[in-house]
Amino acid sequence: MINSGAIALASLLPGKDALARCENLCFWLNNYANSQLFLSQPMLDSVCSLPNYQNQALAEEMAVNGYLENATIALDTYNHICCLSGTIIDLARLGLLLLDSSLVCQTVREIMATCGLYEASEQFFKRVGFPTKSGVSGAVLSIVPNRGAIAIYSPPLNEQGNSVAGLFLIEKIAEAIQF
Repeated sequence: MINSGAIALASLLPGKDALARCENLCFWLNNYANSQLFLSQPMLDSVCSLPNYQNQALAEEMAVNGYLENATIALDTYNHICCLSGTIIDLARLGLLLLDSSLVCQTVREIMATCGLYEASEQFFKRVGFPTKSGVSGAVLSIVPNRGAIAIYSPPLNEQGNSVAGLFLIEKIAEAIQF
C-alpha cells in the first residue's frame, strides 16, 4: 500500500494539473536542496504508454472513499513525480535535508526505516541502523543519523526490488563507522 500514500500526497500538491504540481514540487526541492531535478519527458512518455492498473485501482478506490478529490489528476501527478530525474549529487543533497530534527523529517526517516526497502526494510534497518529508501531505478538513499546521507546508483536489483550493490555498500559503510 506504499503507492497509495504517495498518490494521496501527490493529490495534495498545489497546481491546476499534474504538470503544474510536478513543476511546483521540483522548483521547491531544487531551491530547498540546491539540486537540479527535472522532469524526464521520455521517461514520462514510457510510463504513460503502459498504464499501471494497480495504481489506477488504488486511486479510484481512494477517490470513492473520499481520500482523493480527483483520482485522474492525483495519479497523473504521481506518475510525473516518479519521472523526476537528477544526479546522484542531487539525491544526496535531498537526503541531507532529512538530517533536520523536525517532526516532518523524523516521520520521513521512520517511514524509510519501515517500508523504504519494501519487505526488506525492517530487517535491514535492525541490522544497519540507517533509514534507507530504494527505487526501481537502482537508486538508494540512506540517512546516517546525525552525520550525513549516502546516495548510490547501481541498477542490478534483488528479488525484492532493491539495489544489490547499493545495500551491500551501505552495510559496509555502517560496519566501517561502527554505527
